[in-house]
Amino acid sequence: MTNIAKEKERLLADLTTSYDKNLNKQVLYITFIYTLLSISWNLIFRWFDLPFSRANLSILFLILIVWCMVYFSNRIPSISSKFKTYIFAFFSVYIIISLYFGSGYSESWSYFLLIPVVISLYGKKSLLLISSTIGFISLTIVSFFFPVGMYYETDAIDLSNRLLLYVIVATFSYLLLIKLNMLYDKQVNTVIHAMELKLEQVVQSFIIAMEAKDAYTFGHSERVSQYAVAIAQQLPQYQEKTKLKNIRLSGLLHDIGKIHISDEILTKPEQLTEKEFEVVKSHTTIGAQMVEKVEGLEGLKCGVLYHHERWDGKGYPKGSQGLEIPLEARILAVADAFDAMTSTRAYRRGLSFNEAYSQVMNNLGTQFDPHLREAIESAKEAWLKIHVENHNKLDDLEKLTDFL
Repeated sequence: MTNIAKEKERLLADLTTSYDKNLNKQVLYITFIYTLLSISWNLIFRWFDLPFSRANLSILFLILIVWCMVYFSNRIPSISSKFKTYIFAFFSVYIIISLYFGSGYSESWSYFLLIPVVISLYGKKSLLLISSTIGFISLTIVSFFFPVGMYYETDAIDLSNRLLLYVIVATFSYLLLIKLNMLYDKQVNTVIHAMELKLEQVVQSFIIAMEAKDAYTFGHSERVSQYAVAIAQQLPQYQEKTKLKNIRLSGLLHDIGKIHISDEILTKPEQLTEKEFEVVKSHTTIGAQMVEKVEGLEGLKCGVLYHHERWDGKGYPKGSQGLEIPLEARILAVADAFDAMTSTRAYRRGLSFNEAYSQVMNNLGTQFDPHLREAIESAKEAWLKIHVENHNKLDDLEKLTDFL
């Protein structure tokens, strides 16, 4: 799972947990106020011996006792938020069923209609299905076997219409649940989109700072990124959009560690000394440390750190070989080498497309992963298009630079 996918999952979990906690508190407050008012209301009628109440006060007091138990269970930190949500959901079902027996009036069956409505607010399909089923069965049982306050004759049609109305309300409650989940996703996607834009800005800032140090590497990161994506698109491991985005960002930032290397070494027209080459080699480790510290870019570390490893184990920084090297790094190694061969440097002219492509194919099994052969062959046409488009831009840039 990519960092963006993990972050989306984390944000969604945080959002639902926070929402459930707030909803649980609201359920507590509402049920407490309603139960207290019901008890007080009916006590007043009983106290003054007024014929305005048929409520069963013992059931109402029992609701208050159960409420206290739920209240204290909500304050126990060892109970998970998910389990607390189920406690509150079934507590709501219990109250609604109890109110049927405690209210004492004929229309109290309509309380059952609240079950799917209230439970749908939690946004959990399984919870809604279980609670709605319990509510439907309970309504059926009490309607046929425990009629409350029946002062008029109720026939089978009345009872069947109750059940039909319950099913209709449950159906609309399911739609409410779907809309609630859509709202969750929209909020999370908005946050993720903002994060992605911010990361893109950070990446572009890194690239500008890096490529400003060496005119000969202008556009190198972008081209490596494009070549790498073209290869990855041919592989089953990279069919998800988020994974392709990950390899694209890895390509853009693979050389970010060169920011810490002096201009004298980067732009030196002669061959580097052994000591200078050791400094250049450090850019993989430094780059990995840099992206690791940026929230949202941690997943790019492997590509940045290992893109100079070789299949035969003669690369750097660790000398890893074969499948020990992460797949994204093996892809980047091919893309980086190909663009380096086709680009003009201070000390040499770039190779033609066909010459560089042949070099890549000839080095499969030594420098590069031989398992990427088919993917590279399939990406050849896309590579050629990228090469032509970008090198035309480079030619225009060189003409403009010469003019200035």
